[in-house]
Amino acid sequence: MMHIDLAVIAVGLAAAYTLLRALLHFTQDTREPLSVENWIPFLSPMIAMGSKGSKFHKHMRDKYRLPIYTLRLPGSRLYVVNDTSLIPVLQRQVRTLSISPIIVRIFSHFMGVSRSALDTMDRDPVEDHGFVHQITLETTKGLAPGPNLDDLNSKAIMMATTTGVYGPQNPFKNPAVRAAYYKLEGGFLTLVTGFLPSLLAKEALKARRVITEAFLKYYAENGLADGASVYARTRHHYPISKHDALDILDIISYFSDPVVLKDCREEVKKAIREREGGTYLDLTTIKSSCPLLVSTMKEAFRFHSIGMSARTVVEDHLLDGKYLLKKGSTVLIPSTVQHNSPAAWSQDVDEFRHDRFIRPTNKAKNNPVAFRAFGGGGNSVSWSAFCFYGDPRICKHHSLTVRYQTRDGFMEHGAV
Repeated sequence: MMHIDLAVIAVGLAAAYTLLRALLHFTQDTREPLSVENWIPFLSPMIAMGSKGSKFHKHMRDKYRLPIYTLRLPGSRLYVVNDTSLIPVLQRQVRTLSISPIIVRIFSHFMGVSRSALDTMDRDPVEDHGFVHQITLETTKGLAPGPNLDDLNSKAIMMATTTGVYGPQNPFKNPAVRAAYYKLEGGFLTLVTGFLPSLLAKEALKARRVITEAFLKYYAENGLADGASVYARTRHHYPISKHDALDILDIISYFSDPVVLKDCREEVKKAIREREGGTYLDLTTIKSSCPLLVSTMKEAFRFHSIGMSARTVVEDHLLDGKYLLKKGSTVLIPSTVQHNSPAAWSQDVDEFRHDRFIRPTNKAKNNPVAFRAFGGGGNSVSWSAFCFYGDPRICKHHSLTVRYQTRDGFMEHGAV
């Protein structure tokens, strides 16, 4: 009887496998990018993602050597772009390949936005007057170089991203709210998928309630009117930012190498100004007087970034006249692939070179399209200007005033 049961199970599995292979074959258009990682149809891409983690997309690039490929998942398609030359072509299709549906989905699953609010956000998603497009424009205004950005950068270094945005009544001054943020961040992927969040993301949901209540109180008490930035007043939503982590990576990059630290420190001294008996760092001279500092920051972004740009295919589109992208699918541009491309950054791509972004000293010309730390195109991350002015300021302060000691005994400080 057991042998019969095993035979029935084997036949059933074989039939299911054959059916899935047939479904995969007949639903994949020959004009689409080649579908890969199909040894278990629809499931093997997820298995590979789980096993490779953040190295998954680089592994796939090296394994298949394709300019763009398809990953078939249950109920969805992912088109993953490897070839840098396809990125400008893709970014020009702002209507056909849109980030708006993705933003609405994130707000729905991750932020728990109400149905009526989602309907407002989802209205005219690819039009200039649509909610997502308008909020992008307003965010850009609030973070553009100028008085508004200077005001944001003038806040205290500690809690800069939050106190600088929300002002004296910043909800994140409450330790419980800060703790809730990290719990919510830890449940990001589970919440975004929307799969059984009440069971699999209980702590993240509790944390979201804590943050929601804190911000309801903040807005009810008119916290925006009490010194909040233009960015907060135009956005009116809680930012999820990797900016603090990048600050730490920058500081590590500067201080872990005595040569880098020495070079950057000499530049920083040129940006010191005296006024009314005090010394100040002149942020307006960063790009002109501190090219190594800025280059080191960019190299830290390139070397450590694991971000990803995503677009939804709003209607069928033939990308570059070659690759059919089907409506409802998602296009991904992993920064790990672009930032580790020898064609874009030369053969020393795996080395940290703090002078890589200074053209006269480059061994090979960099491809600017491959720098994806802040995304790209019309939907590039709006706080990139803040980072390019705020991050060097933080690192200047540390390089001149802070003492560090590494595990191997190297110690430096910058008292001048």
